Amino acid sequence: MPNRQPLQRVLVAIGSQPVDTSGLTARFPEIEFDVVGPDAVNDHIAEADAALIGWVSPSETLDKAPRLKWIQTAGAGVERVVGDGFADRGILLTNGSGVMAPSMAEHVIGLMLAFARGLPALMQGQQRQSWKNGVGMDTVFELGGQTVLLVGLGDIALATAERLQAFGMTVIGVRRSDASGNPPAHVDRVVSIADLDAVLGEADHVISSLPHTSETQGVFDRDRFARFKDRAYFYNLGRGTSVVQADLIGALESGKLGGAGLDVTDPEPLPEGDPLWDAPNVIITAHTAGATPHFQERVLALFVENIARYQSGEDLVNVVDIERGY
Repeated sequence: MPNRQPLQRVLVAIGSQPVDTSGLTARFPEIEFDVVGPDAVNDHIAEADAALIGWVSPSETLDKAPRLKWIQTAGAGVERVVGDGFADRGILLTNGSGVMAPSMAEHVIGLMLAFARGLPALMQGQQRQSWKNGVGMDTVFELGGQTVLLVGLGDIALATAERLQAFGMTVIGVRRSDASGNPPAHVDRVVSIADLDAVLGEADHVISSLPHTSETQGVFDRDRFARFKDRAYFYNLGRGTSVVQADLIGALESGKLGGAGLDVTDPEPLPEGDPLWDAPNVIITAHTAGATPHFQERVLALFVENIARYQSGEDLVNVVDIERGY
């Protein structure tokens, strides 16, 4: 069991909207909570033992935080935190994995249904006030009976798998760790990331929720897209850096891919005039998959759980492996 000094002062900075910390103060009267906006973090971090933060830059913030022992991030991605020698600071890092999983699962299924039912063409027809738009028996498809490959088998993928089961789809998971043993609930089969190429050709839909790490950069390139099933659909909810965008555009323009649903790109925001905007059969959703009215309540519930564990000396939830980056 970890040997820790209990927290006395905690900084909360998870966005510009007001944060109701009444539940925190009632549960932990021994802790003083400072609630600030994201622009005021550097002005208050010096006295904090721990912090719940949306984003933090080590070089700009952590040098001002001599007492800081633990950071809880609101989101799952931590690439902006773990750089600049973070590992040498001895600060415990936990992330918000799972907080946005329900909304992101529904989001990617919405993209799948949009392609299945030809919604982009139908919406364009509506804007033109045109009844005939090329959508019909020979262009639509059903998700039932098709196969989905989930690349990255974290909370987002598992929430997606649970919902896909209702459509009667076969779900294959790909994860970095050992793929032996029984697959998680709602997943039919699990393979190692080393076997990704062997299963790409089985999938009608490939969904990536990979984080940004040195190992995931450029995972989906020309050679990998060539291994996709003809006319398969690709979706990216993780990080844009996992995709070589020029190669994705090439696979779309050649007709190898049936379409792509992209919540993330590289860079972000995607610049005006970038060729990805005009690539065929692409839906770009501008990093909105995680948006949910339940964000704050889920973040605070996770934080309450972890503070309780911290104060009692227990292991925390969602501890980040700094070396791996997630």
